[in-house]
Amino acid sequence: MKKITLLALATIALYSCNNSDSGNNSGFEIKGNLSNSKGEAIYLEKLSQTGVASVDSATIDEKGEFKMNHYSPSVGFYRLRISNSNFAMLVLDSAQKVSVTADARDLGNTFKAEGSPDTQLFLEYNKLAQGQKVRTDSLENIFRTAMVVMKLDSLRADSLSKELQKPYEVMVAQYSDVLAKKIKENPSSFASIMAIQQLRPENYLDVYKALDKGLSAKYPDNKDIKSYHAMVQQTEMMVSRTQAIKVGAEAPELILPMPNDKDLALSSLRGKVVLIDFWASWCGPCRKELPNVKRAYEKYKNKGFEILGVSLDKDRDAWLEAISKEGLTWPQVSDLKFWQSEACQIYAVQSIPYTVLVDKEGKIIATDLRGAELDKKLAEVLK
Repeated sequence: MKKITLLALATIALYSCNNSDSGNNSGFEIKGNLSNSKGEAIYLEKLSQTGVASVDSATIDEKGEFKMNHYSPSVGFYRLRISNSNFAMLVLDSAQKVSVTADARDLGNTFKAEGSPDTQLFLEYNKLAQGQKVRTDSLENIFRTAMVVMKLDSLRADSLSKELQKPYEVMVAQYSDVLAKKIKENPSSFASIMAIQQLRPENYLDVYKALDKGLSAKYPDNKDIKSYHAMVQQTEMMVSRTQAIKVGAEAPELILPMPNDKDLALSSLRGKVVLIDFWASWCGPCRKELPNVKRAYEKYKNKGFEILGVSLDKDRDAWLEAISKEGLTWPQVSDLKFWQSEACQIYAVQSIPYTVLVDKEGKIIATDLRGAELDKKLAEVLK
């Protein structure tokens, strides 16, 4: 079973707990019966955005049994650990009496838990994820096998990859719909926080909001829920901006300083087909893509085509040096605010390189075009 940690924990810190015999006030208890144990120590650890904290421990006896009742948990994600590579995920709340069975040699793949509804739901989500991984892996295996058996060159490999992309997207869409349905059926379950991260917010914002409403009502003072609520609000704002830059919409105005510190407005380029090219001197993929952009510029600049380079740099010298070194001759602008750039916010830019193609009337006609796709679209628009 894939072992998942809460909100992509970046820092791990272990803290000792008070294992006094005084017990806890809530009546919480977790006990287990583990086969193939060798008298190991077993730890209950709480996962949070700041790290991992050990909150209780016990020694597995000769019968494979253990019991922990010194800790009164707040709702959240926990793990039952024998070693760093041998643990099981739990979703616990106060006053629960949880019973666990498992093989001590492989907790993650064998454990079962009773008395914790959220843990049961977590396991159901995990089972769905495992099934999805098997399906998508099968497509990857088809591609790898074809590469070896048919000895595909890069062009044919790219063609096969595009053919497999459609069934892959169908698999993802079907899985996402099943997952969304299950989350909607459990809108106040803490375990659903983990599952919803697999859904694209722009396609399932209603599910994000439904879970936010259910959890906020059930756990109004929980820090993790408050963080989730803030994330949903930010996501809703981002999705709203994304809707505003869909194909067919009028491109939002941009007014940013050029290297000479004079402002340049996107609207001043009206009458030409304009490629808004979001990039930065520190972005390796952007620098790698620039030769393709340069070729397109040389090919179409005399046919009513212009490029507006919008940099997410924060170092002016690095920005100017990159413009010179790469030989970029089209207009360049930047407010040198990195990811906080006004342009980045207006156009909902989440990664670079990223492009927005605008027609002569200022309407968006395509986004995220690169390489051959950019050339093909420009040939169509400027024919």
